[in-house]
Amino acid sequence: MRRSRRRPLLAVATAALTAAALGLTQLGGVQSAYAATLFSDDFTDGDTAGWSKSGGTWSVVADDSPALHQAKADTDNARLFAGTSTWTDYTVQARVKALTLPADGAVALLARASGSTTYYRLALLPGNQVRLEAVRSGAATTLGTLSRTVATGAWYTLRIEAAGSTVRGWVDGVPVGSGTGSIATGRIGVQTRHATARYDDVTVTSGATTPTTPPTGTPPPTTTPTATPTTTPPASPTPTPTGTPPAGDTVVVAKDGSGAYTSVQAAVDAVPAGNTTGRTIVIRPGTYRELVTIPADKPHVTLVGSTGDARDVVITYDNASGTPKPDGGTYGTSGSASVTIDGSDFTARHLTFANSFDEAAHDYSAEQAVAVLTRADRLVFDNVRFLGNQDTLYHNSANSSAIGRAYFRDCYVEGDVDFIFGRGTGVFDRCEIRSLDRGSSSNNGYVTAPSTMIGNPYGLLFVGCTLTTDSAAAQSVHLGRPWHPSGDVNAIGQVVFRDSVLGAHVKDSPWTDMSGFSWRDARFFEYRNSGPGATVTADRPQLTDAQAPTYTAQQYLAGSDGWNPIH
Repeated sequence: MRRSRRRPLLAVATAALTAAALGLTQLGGVQSAYAATLFSDDFTDGDTAGWSKSGGTWSVVADDSPALHQAKADTDNARLFAGTSTWTDYTVQARVKALTLPADGAVALLARASGSTTYYRLALLPGNQVRLEAVRSGAATTLGTLSRTVATGAWYTLRIEAAGSTVRGWVDGVPVGSGTGSIATGRIGVQTRHATARYDDVTVTSGATTPTTPPTGTPPPTTTPTATPTTTPPASPTPTPTGTPPAGDTVVVAKDGSGAYTSVQAAVDAVPAGNTTGRTIVIRPGTYRELVTIPADKPHVTLVGSTGDARDVVITYDNASGTPKPDGGTYGTSGSASVTIDGSDFTARHLTFANSFDEAAHDYSAEQAVAVLTRADRLVFDNVRFLGNQDTLYHNSANSSAIGRAYFRDCYVEGDVDFIFGRGTGVFDRCEIRSLDRGSSSNNGYVTAPSTMIGNPYGLLFVGCTLTTDSAAAQSVHLGRPWHPSGDVNAIGQVVFRDSVLGAHVKDSPWTDMSGFSWRDARFFEYRNSGPGATVTADRPQLTDAQAPTYTAQQYLAGSDGWNPIH
């Protein structure tokens, strides 16, 4: 497998690195049960080793970084293939740039290529079109088409996901379409037709969606939890498109003025109130120092980083709870948020949200500094980074009687004190949760501080995640403590860490009290974790095998509408 230049935010990759650093011999169920990298190539080796050619003139050239180049324009089928013919369910992604694109041209990414003329194809086309097709023996059937700008000389991230008989396609995180087909296995590929193009950062990932075997070496549960859900969500609902409505307007934000807007908030402001269709805001690379609010009357908004690398687009501000307001007083915790999401059915992909407040430079008594505050329902965060220190991610809901659900996939969250907190229902799927060192040998903070309302059976679920640290001492970080806002006795926090890898920084007694409220009265559980921080003790309630099926990602997110954003 070729090496990748860009660090993917996939929990499996992070878990593997963490395990190596910690001297683990295996990752148990996490490694085998979650997405694994089958193939990647960033062409830094300077050649096309690992690829098989079918037409065209292919080479590796310099384009800021090395990239695959197809230079022959007078051929109707220039193709390269990689991988094996037995690959079944997988996702292939690549950065793609058309150099020339005539009226009959195409620049494409291929999946499940079972021969040189049978595959699924996602293509950039002239006339500002992107099309997903099933091609059999050279005959193409359209599965979906998206109208959007396709400019020569510009990079686009194409992604195809094939699962069972279903295939889906995206460009820069925006859905192109989906459909069903009978092409069951095959390699990945790249293709041009009467066009010249470049490709980079080709990645193929595959894996099951839920663990099937417990990690080896995890001691059996010693404590049976007493708290169980009070309601039973519908079982295994069909995935719904709630978080991704039909494609509507797509606009571009660019700091250099090359897009329709130079700030993210200006693009959000342009979304009409009462919006009912998908509004996608594609953000080009840069650091956007601004406050961003998605209002409650503007649902169905999607923010997408244009490159596919979450590090390339950063939205940040530096208010803290104790920061003085121009009109008097201070901002408070909620007011410190760099990004506030009040509009439901919101999606963010391939970008970074940060609060860059410098604790060392300010002598404030209240240093909570929120990167993102959510107060809405049906939110999706895919390959998103959340950066901060205390109170990084405030996952809440519109009010104490409302449910606010969010799905975090392949994300990275860092902080020190209570850096994932609130009463929202959230699933963290294959994420890296990183505790920052506060310089203490015994207490470097708390990962969670849930305030789940007593009537809500589901708070925070961490599944297939990896808990890491920059340099915090061993046995110095708590998994969580129960937050009772204003002493609210009905806020009974609920957290489950399951099938995850816990670093040595996690305490053997990982739960602790908060503001006079005992952690033992909260709903804190673990199940089948592994790693040096996963030692089961009397202070670590474990789910039984019979209880575990009630605490899955779909059970947390289904609600009363059967919402299923899991992919």
